[in-house]
Amino acid sequence: MRSDLYQGHDYYMIDDLLTTEHKLIRETVRNYVKSKLSPIIEDYAQRADFP
Repeated sequence: MRSDLYQGHDYYMIDDLLTTEHKLIRETVRNYVKSKLSPIIEDYAQRADFP
């Protein structure tokens, strides 16, 4: 799994509004997408195919 090259900036300081639980959920979803969905998307992009 590749590391993320994009590091977004929190211009609106949304992180200050989130609870620890919200941040954990966000991180869990990001990890799931990175590990399960991104490889599928990358495979289709490399093949120039659309499912």
